Formats: sequence, C-alpha cells, structure tokens
Amino acid sequence: MTAFFDEPVAPFAAANRSRAVAAGVDPHQYDEVTAGLASLREWTDAFTRTGREHLALAGEARLPRSAGEAFRDAALWFHFATVLPNPDLAEHGRAAAASADALRRSLARLAPDAEHLTGPDFTGVLRRPSPDAPLVVLVPGMNSGKVEFMPIAEALLHRGLAVLAIDGPGQGELAVRGPWVADYQRIVRQALDAVDGLPSSIGLVGLSMGGFLASVAALHEPRIGAVVTVSGPTALTWDELPPYVTESFVLRMGGETAAREFAGRVTTPPVPQPLRVLDGGLDVIPGVANGAELARRAANGEYVLIPEGNHLLENRRWAWLPGTLDWLAARLGHDHDPASVVIRYVEAVANGDLDTIKGSFADDATWIYPGDLPLTGAWKGRDTIVDDFLGGAGNLFRPGGEPEVVLTNVVADGDQVVAEWTSRGTARGGSAYDNRCLGVFTVRNGKITCVREYTDTQHVERTLFGS
Repeated sequence: MTAFFDEPVAPFAAANRSRAVAAGVDPHQYDEVTAGLASLREWTDAFTRTGREHLALAGEARLPRSAGEAFRDAALWFHFATVLPNPDLAEHGRAAAASADALRRSLARLAPDAEHLTGPDFTGVLRRPSPDAPLVVLVPGMNSGKVEFMPIAEALLHRGLAVLAIDGPGQGELAVRGPWVADYQRIVRQALDAVDGLPSSIGLVGLSMGGFLASVAALHEPRIGAVVTVSGPTALTWDELPPYVTESFVLRMGGETAAREFAGRVTTPPVPQPLRVLDGGLDVIPGVANGAELARRAANGEYVLIPEGNHLLENRRWAWLPGTLDWLAARLGHDHDPASVVIRYVEAVANGDLDTIKGSFADDATWIYPGDLPLTGAWKGRDTIVDDFLGGAGNLFRPGGEPEVVLTNVVADGDQVVAEWTSRGTARGGSAYDNRCLGVFTVRNGKITCVREYTDTQHVERTLFGS
C-alpha cells in the first residue's frame, strides 16, 4: 500500500472518532476496534468484520426495530471501512455495496416511507414529512456518503423539511463506479429531476468537499434557494496536502494527473443564493483554505467559525446544527414547524398583530371553546374565529384593560402542539381577569387547522359575564 498506510493508527482513529460517533457508531465499540489495530492496513478488514457482526445481530433480532437498528449499525461500519484510500478497489467496492444494502434493509424497518431514487450518476434516499415540504439535498464529500448523514437527515425531518441524501460519482455507494465530478450541478440536477412533486423551495447542505460541490451546483442550478457548507474548502494547494488527501484524490480520479486537475478546479465560486458557511477553529489541514473566502464572495453570505470545532464540527454539533437548520428553514420559507406556528400565533395575540393572527389559521380552521357560555361551541372558519370569537372575547374587556397574554409552555408531537398561556386583564365591569389557558393545536402545512381550548370557565363567567 502507499505512504498513508505507514502512518500510525492512533492519530487517524482519533481524528475520525467524532465523525463516526456523530454518524451513529457506538463510541465504546469504535475505541475497542481501533485499539486492536497494529496498522492502518488492518482497518478495512476490522471494520468490515464488525459490520458482519451487526448483520448477524439483525438476523437474530426478534423485533423489526431491533433488526432495523442492527442493519443501521452494520451500514455504518461497512461505510467507515471505506474512508481510507484503499488501492484494493474490489475490496472497497464490496464494503460500499454492503453498506448500501444494509442501509436499505434498515430503512425498510425504521423508515418504511423512505424512497430510494436512482439516476445515471446518483443514488439517494428521499424522506418527506409532508408532500409539499421544502426539500434539502445533502451533498457528501471526499470519503463520505449518504449513510453517514442520516442523523442530519432526521434533524431536518423533525423541523418539517424533506431531505434527499445523495451519493454522486466516487461517493458512498458509487465510490468505485467512476471518478469525482467537479461540475456537480449535473448530479444535483439529476437528483431534483427524479423527485416527483418537486417543491418550489430547495436547499443544499454540503459537507467537507461536498461544501465546494454544493456551492458549484448552486451557482448553476436556479432551483436552489439557500446553501449551507460545513468544513468546505475554497482552494487547494496540491503540494502542501497531506498523504491521506492526495492519495484519496489519486485513487478516486484514477491517476495523479487527473487528481491534480480536479484539485486545481477547487476555487471559490460566487454563490448567488443566501449562504451560511461554517468552519471549525481546530480544522487545520495543510494545503486547504477554509470557507471564509466563499462567504465573502457570496451575494448574501455569512461566515460562522466554531473555535473548538473540528472537521465537520462533529465534536460541537450542538453549537451549530440546530441554529443552522433553523436558518435554512427560514430561508426556504418554512420556519413554520408546528411549534413555531403556535408560538408565533400566541405572541401575535400578545402584541395585537392582527395580520399574523389571521395568517396563522387555515381557511377552514375550527376553534372549540368549553363550558356553557356565550363563547362556548365550535367556531368554524378563519374569519369567524378571528373576527367573531377572538374579537368578541376582546370586546368583553375594558378599553385599555385588554388582556396581557404570556406563553408559559409548549409541547409538540408531530402536528399536535399543546400550549399553555396566562391571560390577565380588566373586564368591562371592572373585575380583574386572571386565568390560565391551555390549547391543543393541530398544525398542518404551516397553518392552524384546529384548536381545542381548556380554561377555568367559572372564572370567565364570573369576571367577564357576571352582572
């Protein structure tokens, strides 16, 4: 094997530990397997063997979920067997194929709604929380693939965003099917064209070398609305790159001449879409320029440096992922996950923002109010809810004594959101109104479709309707 394989195991294992753990590999098993390696030449065999052990556990599992989790673990171990520049392409290809097969078998049990898409130059997994949800395409990097970023896919789904995790030429499942391509817009275009009912809002998240590929795709693909890059290079200096990088390039490109040519094409494009670029302060690779220049040249770019972050920021995921996905959702016009919709509605009530109040409800929404009061019953239709029910309730208070509404708690599960709030004001008759309210909201496609309110109706009757 080549110069890289003469390097010690421990630094490489340590550098990739947080990456593997963030993808879902058990940290104790990772430490156990890598500690037993005397040479990097043993890496592929050890990781492949561990993948087969998880396949055996899947076969022994009694419950579908247990089998699905074992297949997921097998997919990850097979994948991380491929992260070295292994010149035995047949061995590398077998591990990549085993990873892809295990991922499919895992998703069949854990996410049966997942769609498997293929095209001339890509393969991908599509998952959607709703038919019209904005779509985010995950673009892998040099020695990564879609299986590695399933946790990020889950995080996107939880925020109401659809996700398409792909492998292009030379990546993941397609690692040995062809060389990398610098004109990655061709791959993204194929992937988007393969999606039935493609939404109008589409974002890209590129990871490591995928950050450069995503920025190139965004420059040439007008359907892209926002871009995130994580640890993506903006320029490479070949003669300064470490052996792991150069040997990976040579292996994937089929020779040093093609590898040098590809590396020379890694230059910062002027991304026209809103762009967030993230780097780790500890991510220092000789010959690799970080993402600051990419953000500077973008039409609407911002640069976020996580000082203690490593490559891919996997050791600081809590410091960047939630906020970045929220940023992406907002840029794609989908900062309306159910909890956010309800929070924004209650805050609009507190601020007297009538436009936001009206915009929060579906046209055919229903509000059900309890008790035996003039307000009691099912109020149907947005205008009826806002003008007659909420407006009528507001008229029960003294001018200047309108209730002060304060949100105190929100719990969300899918499209169901339970919100608690306090309401304090002065009734027309002068009584002090001080009540606690709870609403069970149903939110679909960013709109409130139903509310079941619960409150102290005796207090309402005594203060607002008493003589």
